[in-house]
Amino acid sequence: MITSLHAFGAVAAWAGLFYKWRSLRQNPADPALLALCAVFALSGLSFFISLPMVWVRVDGLLGVPNIAALLAQSCVMALLVGQQVVLTYWARPPERARVLVRLQLCFGVAAIASLVTLFWLLTPTAQRPRDFTLYYVHDPYYIAYLSLYIGTYLIGEITIVRVCWSYSAVAGRTWLRRGLRVTAVGAFITLGYGAIRAGNILGIAFGFDLRRLETVAWLCGDLGSALTVVGWTLPGWGPRVAAADRWVTAYRRHRRLYPLWAALHEAVPTIALAPTRSELADRLAVRQLEFRLYRRVIEIRDGQLALRAHADPEAMAEVTRASREAGLSGDELRARVEALRIASALRARARGRTVADADRARVGAEGPAFTDLGAETAWLVRVAVAFAALPADVADGAGSAARAAAPGDGGVPEAG
Repeated sequence: MITSLHAFGAVAAWAGLFYKWRSLRQNPADPALLALCAVFALSGLSFFISLPMVWVRVDGLLGVPNIAALLAQSCVMALLVGQQVVLTYWARPPERARVLVRLQLCFGVAAIASLVTLFWLLTPTAQRPRDFTLYYVHDPYYIAYLSLYIGTYLIGEITIVRVCWSYSAVAGRTWLRRGLRVTAVGAFITLGYGAIRAGNILGIAFGFDLRRLETVAWLCGDLGSALTVVGWTLPGWGPRVAAADRWVTAYRRHRRLYPLWAALHEAVPTIALAPTRSELADRLAVRQLEFRLYRRVIEIRDGQLALRAHADPEAMAEVTRASREAGLSGDELRARVEALRIASALRARARGRTVADADRARVGAEGPAFTDLGAETAWLVRVAVAFAALPADVADGAGSAARAAAPGDGGVPEAG
């Protein structure tokens, strides 16, 4: 399982690097972007080196047992500094950021140099790609080595949690705010790895053993790291995913409104700004969907207004009573009643019947009042699905277009 986690972490980190590489080629002088790409590269490298098969090959290539542990952990130390550099350049003016970044880089170099020194004092001769920490944890040099590594690790991740979460509260862009919070959550999860490793050290002094939590440690470290990759890249790809989701929602709603719109358009052709040539053409309309959906809502509303002179209040009272007796209530009841109102008005218009002005007021408004287009669209989708589901004899007067129109994409309409 640990091998799979390391492989997953490496793929996630290098996917982040691949995603940001194009931006780096376009802006090679952006220090924050350069540091972020370095973070992804180092994270992926640390996971890759930690894979047992790679660990053994690296040791053999360099001729030093367990040198892979030093390389992997040095990469982690470096990427912790890299994350601090990214946040520094994002939060401060360039002149002030450069001064602080120099200090951060000096700290990183000193920490890695200390790690290297302690490793050579330890001289671990037994190759342990799967349990290096647990095997050498009783060695005094390794205790110093691991204390330095875990201490730096915990300080770095706690700083990421604190800074990213506080910056998210003042971030101006929605997806930047979300990305910072996801990064903070990912860094918080990685603290589980650091806490268990600290427990391995303390267990020597206080006589307890956390070996049973080894898988949990790697689970926290690897999954938390992958989540930080998601957070760092979310401001870039998040808006595109949201745009795709809006497109899908608009297309579904546009299609589901078609049967109702087609029936109204056949009865009142003047409602259409640019009428669809056929249902197939309507299905293939994939461009400017938000505008098309807006126009369809407006045209349906215009059609409903044009039919008010033909809606029979007594017939509406009867269908409302029958719908309640059938067990309908709430929005489901109102949508069905509105669908029946439209079908009745279309039938009356086709037969040339109108009602007096005094009776029109008794029919009521076409559905509840709305303050935004999204809620109104969702309501009309409910009505359109209910209209398409009417029995043929009920909707007989709605015209051939209503009978021939497909009921959209089927299913229960979304509420939002």
